[in-house]
Amino acid sequence: MLRVLLTNDDGIRADGLRVLAEHLAAHSSVLVVAPDRPNSATSHSITLHKPLRLDEEPGLAAAPSGPGSLNAYSCSGTPSDCVMLGALQVAANAPPHLVISGMNDGMNVAQDLTYSGTVGGALEGAVLGIPSMSVSLVGTASMSFADAAAVVDLLLSLLLFNRLFPWHDSLAGRLRHRVDDQAHPLRWAVPQVDAGSGEEHYPEDGHALEQQLGTAPCFNVNIPDVPLDQLRGLAWTRAGRREYSDIVKRTLDPRGRPYYWIAGEKLLDDEEPGTDVHAIKHGLVSVTPITYDLTSVSDLARLVAGRGNALHAGQVRSPE
Repeated sequence: MLRVLLTNDDGIRADGLRVLAEHLAAHSSVLVVAPDRPNSATSHSITLHKPLRLDEEPGLAAAPSGPGSLNAYSCSGTPSDCVMLGALQVAANAPPHLVISGMNDGMNVAQDLTYSGTVGGALEGAVLGIPSMSVSLVGTASMSFADAAAVVDLLLSLLLFNRLFPWHDSLAGRLRHRVDDQAHPLRWAVPQVDAGSGEEHYPEDGHALEQQLGTAPCFNVNIPDVPLDQLRGLAWTRAGRREYSDIVKRTLDPRGRPYYWIAGEKLLDDEEPGTDVHAIKHGLVSVTPITYDLTSVSDLARLVAGRGNALHAGQVRSPE
C-alpha cells in the first residue's frame, strides 16, 4: 500500500491538514507529522540550535473509512523538520513513497514560493529523494477542503501512477466534460477510469513521473476557489510574478521602545498565460514543477557563452 507522509505550515490543528489526512487515509497509509503551531513563511528552514520533540496525536482525525491507515504526530519544529523526523525517524523502517505538504489555507504562487513553509516541506521531501507535492487552496468561499482533498487525491494518482483508480470515477467524470477545451496551452486531460479493476487502495509502485524525469519530482499545486462543478481542468504551469509594496510599520511599546510589523500590499498579479497566477484565475488547478536548485540556468548559459563580457575576458580584478 502507498505510504504518504503529510505535513503543513498551518499547524497540526488546521482544518486543511485534517480533511486531507482523512481523505487520503481511505486508500493509503498516511503518517502525519506537522508543526505543533503555525509556521507560515518559514520557507525551507530547519532547527539546528535546540532539540525537537514529537508527540502522538491519536485524535487528530476520524478513523479511515477504507483499507488505509492513519497515524499522527505533532512536532515542535518547522515543516522541513517534520519531514525529516517523519521520514528518517518515525517511518525509518518503512519510508514514505510520497510527501505532501498542505493543504494550505491560501495560495502559494509566484515569488511567494520562496517564503512558503508549505513549499519548504515539499522541497525537503525532494532533498530526501522522495516524490513530493505542496498543496494550497486559494480560498474556501466556493471550494471546500473536502472537495479540494478529492482533487488532490486525483492529482496524486495521475502524477504517481499515470492512471486513475475506481474511487476517482465520479470526480473524473465531472471534470472530463470541462477539460476538452484546449484554449489553455498547458492543459492536460483526465483519462478514463478502469472501474472494473476492483482496486481498493493505492499500490506501492507509484513511479510514473520519477521514471520519466530521472529524479524524484516535486510539484507546487494551487486549487482555485471555484465550485467543484466549475473547475475547468488541470494545467502544467510556471511560477508567475506578483508585485508588492513593502511596508514596515513602526510602533512604540508602553515603555517607549520601538517594535515593527512587516507587511505588504499586493499591487499586481501576473496575467501572462502559462503562469500559476493566470491558471487559478481562470479556474484551472495549477501544477508547477519546482526544485531546490536555485541556479539561474539561462543566465549561466549566457555567461558561459561570453555574454558576461568582463567575466569572460578576465577583466574582473581582485581587490588589492
